[in-house]
Amino acid sequence: MAGARPLFFASLLLAHCSASEPAWIQELKGRTLPGAAKPSDGCGGGKGLRAWGAHNDEAAFEGWVPFTVLDFVAVNRSFYIQVPSSSLRRGPVPLLIGLHSQGDQADTYANAHYFGSFGSTLGFVSVYPQGLDDAVPGGGDLGTGWNVGTAGDDQTCVADEVTPDCYASCWEQGKCGQCNWSGCYDERLFIYSVIQAINSVLCIDQSRIYVTGESNGGMMAHYLVQSLPGTFAAVAPWYGLPLLGYGLGAEFELVRDTKNCRQTAMLQLHGRQDDIMPPGGGVSGGFLPGWIYEPLNKVQQGWAAVHDCDTVASSTQTYWDGGDKNLECFDYKGCTSGRRIMRCFYDGGHGDLPGDGTADQITLWFLMQYRLDGWNPQVVI
Repeated sequence: MAGARPLFFASLLLAHCSASEPAWIQELKGRTLPGAAKPSDGCGGGKGLRAWGAHNDEAAFEGWVPFTVLDFVAVNRSFYIQVPSSSLRRGPVPLLIGLHSQGDQADTYANAHYFGSFGSTLGFVSVYPQGLDDAVPGGGDLGTGWNVGTAGDDQTCVADEVTPDCYASCWEQGKCGQCNWSGCYDERLFIYSVIQAINSVLCIDQSRIYVTGESNGGMMAHYLVQSLPGTFAAVAPWYGLPLLGYGLGAEFELVRDTKNCRQTAMLQLHGRQDDIMPPGGGVSGGFLPGWIYEPLNKVQQGWAAVHDCDTVASSTQTYWDGGDKNLECFDYKGCTSGRRIMRCFYDGGHGDLPGDGTADQITLWFLMQYRLDGWNPQVVI
């Protein structure tokens, strides 16, 4: 997890960018995406920011939005959102979903990154859903986190090495197992509900919804693009991988719905020395030993096959190559889908990043290049 950056410093960065915009921002501003925007309901006289307690529907807004999700029981959930005033004038605008790590909070994650500031420069809205912690008192509480569809699957860990915890929502649904480590609320339903709530208030381009996340949030990003195919134009997990057996989705969605999965481009950022979620896959070590992860290259080979790309990744250049952390990127070239499947490695362990602000920049540069051919998510919830 990157250290928190006060909004004051984010404002300084924004001022610097506006005075002399970096080449990657100039590239994005000069790029015309193929296809047409898919305006949300909020574009035609939506509820407006006053629905969230704002005093003015035309001013920038930042804060918490609570709402109720009808999961297996009604549950109170929330998200933190950053709406720059520039996005209110441009519409329909892209939506970036940022997912915090295990034990973290959405607002802390938001303030640790520059997405809000770049949203003002590039004209997009950033939303940060909040994970839940419904651990049973006396258990091995791992804090707030994300259900990625593996609860009750005892093949995803080495049982005598982990400290499992069956959260209350798992007990109530009979989904306990020796590899459990998070709650069992339906995160697909939650994120889909977040998107719909924002679509009803703001003028969002539904063909340009993006998702990123770090650690458990990166795992969640993988899970979302698998389980909600056709919803996200691009995904960028940071040092997060699917657990063993989930590289193609809990229900093998990459095989079952190739047409919609082909619309999602992927960038993965990962530290070379990560032993919590090893880039080569296998059993985790460090301070969270015993969980078993898919290898990053195998996960991406599956996505490359869906996109009909080259079978082997080759070196590719970016604006951020080298540096103190020796950033180096690879992609599967020749994708007939017109998307990219790309990964970047850098020196560092779990939670490390390739330089201050670099991860935010390369993530936005990658995500904002893509839009869905048609917004038609195959959602079965």
